[in-house]
Amino acid sequence: MKVMRKLWPPLAALAVTVVSLLVLPFAAALAVMAMVCLVSIVRLKSALGRNAALIVAAFLFGLAGIEFGLYLLEPTGQEIGAVRTQTPPDWYPYDPVLQYKLKPNITVKARATWGDQRLYDVTYTIDAQGARVTPGSVDQAPTYIVMGDSYAFSEGVNDNETAASLFAQRLKPAAHVVNFGVPGWGATHQVRALETGLFDKAVVGKVAAVIVWVTPPHLERVTGDASWLGNAPRYDFGSDGKLHYSGTFTEYRWSHPWAGLGYLARTHFRFVRRLTNEAMEREQAKLYVALTARLKELVWERYGASLILLSNGPEPSPPASPDQPDLQYLPAFDGLRAIGAPVISVRNLLGPPSTWGAYFIPHDGHPTPRMNGMVADALVKYFQTQ
Repeated sequence: MKVMRKLWPPLAALAVTVVSLLVLPFAAALAVMAMVCLVSIVRLKSALGRNAALIVAAFLFGLAGIEFGLYLLEPTGQEIGAVRTQTPPDWYPYDPVLQYKLKPNITVKARATWGDQRLYDVTYTIDAQGARVTPGSVDQAPTYIVMGDSYAFSEGVNDNETAASLFAQRLKPAAHVVNFGVPGWGATHQVRALETGLFDKAVVGKVAAVIVWVTPPHLERVTGDASWLGNAPRYDFGSDGKLHYSGTFTEYRWSHPWAGLGYLARTHFRFVRRLTNEAMEREQAKLYVALTARLKELVWERYGASLILLSNGPEPSPPASPDQPDLQYLPAFDGLRAIGAPVISVRNLLGPPSTWGAYFIPHDGHPTPRMNGMVADALVKYFQTQ
């Protein structure tokens, strides 16, 4: 009993610390840990122990204040507030090569709400090849492959309202259009998918083009800095200056502890993220441009076709609007335009930011059928002139 009386205070403090880190926002967890240190002062007998606890508590309170202040200053994006439900929830299971991909032969009911407002209530149909069903596509050559993330997949709309489907419906003569968009994928997934021949089974006749969306959120994905990308394919530059596949981000961080600690610091501390942001953006821009250039090479090597970029990133102004909200990414997208792949500027199609509301699902951020139709028209027009 005497032993338990001595042990229960530190065990209780440890339990409170662990629970707060698991369930509370990080700034709040730091404040709770500071309170634990303050409470511990009354149980510490030595002056050195009490002073140490007080110093740690002050440090944690200061850090919590900095984190909370930066949280208040952090801008909120479009993808804020939506509550999403998908049935069944496991429709993109783990894959040892690509981290995850769509489960074949499945129908998914997807619903999103914001408060009492229904944002969408739609159905996703995945075919036997693990591609999203594309109404308007036919089983005759040529083949157009659409790939990318949730923009290419067209999250939030029905099968016949996706950009790929609307393109297939308007294309004359009809062709085989395959939608291999996967929510959450980045450029590393796409390069690995082409390297391993994921799309080959869907090709009918000659491939006319591979179409990929490029957007600013893709930049953080090339360094695995999005929360879900631990097991995603990782690429870096070798001693020859070329891109090389190097396993997963988690594997790399375990074998390179400093990189792992840097990732943890960026993930959990906003002030670290701000201090390292400029260097990270340069690294991400270089990798993103190189990965997209590699995509272009692979599309030509594998299919003898062109890579077409649908760019919803910042454009120089004029002709684009000068008040674009993401101009910090302009160097990266200038780099994409320099790799020699044809670019269809979605940003120029959208016009000034004041008109963007009609083109994105509110509180969600994915394209509406109206935007998908506009993109489909631009694709049809482009291929008619080739």
